[in-house]
Order: sequence, then C-alpha cells, then structure tokens
Amino acid sequence: MKLGVALAGMLTLLPLSSSPLVQLEPPRLVSSSHAGDVAIAVPLNDPHYPANMADDAGALAADVNAERAKHHLPALVRDDTLDRFAYAKAVEMAARGYFGHTDPNGVTFQDRLKAWHWPTSYAGENIAFDWDEPHAHAAFMNSPPHAQNVLDPNERKIGVAVVTVGRHETFFVENFSQ
Repeated sequence: MKLGVALAGMLTLLPLSSSPLVQLEPPRLVSSSHAGDVAIAVPLNDPHYPANMADDAGALAADVNAERAKHHLPALVRDDTLDRFAYAKAVEMAARGYFGHTDPNGVTFQDRLKAWHWPTSYAGENIAFDWDEPHAHAAFMNSPPHAQNVLDPNERKIGVAVVTVGRHETFFVENFSQ
C-alpha cells in the first residue's frame, strides 16, 4: 500500500512593504497525500471562476518525467482517468477556497479513490497552491515526501491538473499510481 503519512510542509511568503499599492502575495502551500489531513482555508485575492491551465499541466507532467529520467526511471504515462481525478480535486479546492487532501466535509484521498473505483490502493497525490508551474514543481522536488512520489520506481501512471482562480493563485495536483 502506497498511501503515506507525512505532512510535507507549508511556506507563506508576504512582502515586507506596507505600501498601499503593494498587494500581499498569496500563501504558497505544498502537501503530499497522507492520513489525518485537514483542509486549510485559502484567502484568495480577487478570485475568478476556476480556469483549466492545460498547458501548465502538460509542462508539470513533462517536468516529472524529466526528473525521473535524471534518476534512470521510466517515464510515467498520462492516464485520462487520473487526469480527471486530479482535475476534479483542483477544481473543488479552487471553487471551495481550501487546500488539503481531505475536504472540509472530511472526504479523504482514500475516500475519493474508492468513489472513483480506482483499482489499486497504491496511489499517491501531490498538491500545491503556488504562483506558477516552475515554482510548484520546484516546491515538489524540494520536499522529500513529494519527491518520493515523483521518483517512486513502482509508479507507472500520472494524472495532472492545474487550475487557476486569480493572478498567482493556482492549484496544482499530481496523482500517481501503478
């Protein structure tokens, strides 16, 4: 069974200026799938309807496979069902303004896998709320639990989604499985 049990960490960056023209940057958050996760409310600056960023999702998947190639691991294959699973999670977090593998109603990553009738419990999830794809990928690779999901030699499939709700307010979801 793959499901991990470690919170990867959070990073909040705020400008030091008190100028009224400077907007506070949104928090940068990153987490890998684990039990006991709780939803974190995400303050959004001037949000809009969640928008799919398919090009960024493609770039994120390519970055994952580039990391795997550096470690002599086979590339992961994009899986349509895992892409939809990732997209559903990204849209839900964006629409409801929270961050976490467990939603505010207590629905966990494992619950979502069961509801989607995923055939194996060997699955992992990385999520980030970050400025852009390069920052999110760097955050994943600089966090041991996330990097472990990316570089797991037993993984064969990946699903990726990137959904934005505002300038530098983007949700990134990577799902991995056999």
